[in-house]
Amino acid sequence: MNPESIPIAEPLEEFLRSKSKGGEGSGNYRRNLERCVEDFLEWLETDPQSGETFDELDARTFRRYARDLTERELTPGTVQTYYAQVSAYVGWCVREGLLEANYAQRNVAKEPLPETDGRRSGDQQAWTDEHRSLITRYVDTRAHDAADEKGLDAIQAFRDRALVYVLCYSGVRGGEIFADPKDERRNGLMWGDISLEDRTMTVLAKKQNWSDRSLPNQTINPMARYRKILDPAGDDWPVFPTFHLPTLYETLRTGLRNEYDRSRGEIEEFVDELTGQTDVFEALREHGLVPPSINTDGARRIMRRLCEGADIDLDDAHGYLAPHGGRRGAGEVMVRQRGFTAAARLLDNSEAVVRKSYSHIEAKEMAKDAGDAFAEHDA
Repeated sequence: MNPESIPIAEPLEEFLRSKSKGGEGSGNYRRNLERCVEDFLEWLETDPQSGETFDELDARTFRRYARDLTERELTPGTVQTYYAQVSAYVGWCVREGLLEANYAQRNVAKEPLPETDGRRSGDQQAWTDEHRSLITRYVDTRAHDAADEKGLDAIQAFRDRALVYVLCYSGVRGGEIFADPKDERRNGLMWGDISLEDRTMTVLAKKQNWSDRSLPNQTINPMARYRKILDPAGDDWPVFPTFHLPTLYETLRTGLRNEYDRSRGEIEEFVDELTGQTDVFEALREHGLVPPSINTDGARRIMRRLCEGADIDLDDAHGYLAPHGGRRGAGEVMVRQRGFTAAARLLDNSEAVVRKSYSHIEAKEMAKDAGDAFAEHDA
């Protein structure tokens, strides 16, 4: 068979395997590639001018796809991402001898794409000093008011406080400490992954390797107070467990069925006697079962709820303090106070990436230096 007559979708699985990190089917990177390429393949099926084999591809095909992306309700950055992932697939197919050229990279094909998303490096959400003050003051007050209480409300107030402090000061990615239902290796940060004495936590990093990250001084007291009131039954308990009652009940039912071989009737009778999250947590402890961690969506909901309580209303696409804004805000402080190299270490990024992400800071400082230089020269 002529390689160019092969269906465009046929090599997709081999392409994804070649791009996987940590083995086939692992990591968000692979899923994002798959989603974007499958979007392109589905679009090909609906485009009357396109075929489904490599010999039917040309620059006009990608020009039409680019135009279709720009007409959807997508941000410019998302449009660029989708197109770049599709181009990566096509480029790989060229290297495999399935296509003579990457038509997606032709200028005529890319003309409909937005040149940029219109944002400077400093336009992305970053928690400011005022944001940190407002949100930490709010969660401090909630925890203080709940200190004399017992039960779920107190545990939740201290959990939320610890979560906010970690996001504010550690520079960690949300995906590194919260569960990801699409990635079985990401079950959330566990108490066994933390050493408050050494002020470190071990996370599965974005690069799919286990990495030691910092817990700055500001996080230690909130974490220590929270651990005492949560009283985790073991190192395998998540630092930030869910309090969603149906999820906790199902965890208990499944654990009792699998670990203790109880009948459905016995399990339901036992669960029916529990009156809420506090009882469920005690039952989990008693039977050596582990509650699930909150996931990234759950963390966003928590931050949205806390911002509503603190009367924090942001005029941006989120409208609240999104978890990734805490990481970016920590990066801002480190770049300004300690420089790009120190910021790169805290954020677990290369210095080149950090310089690009925070170029607005360098540009502002350079403007001041240049102004001073001209002032001295002209004096």
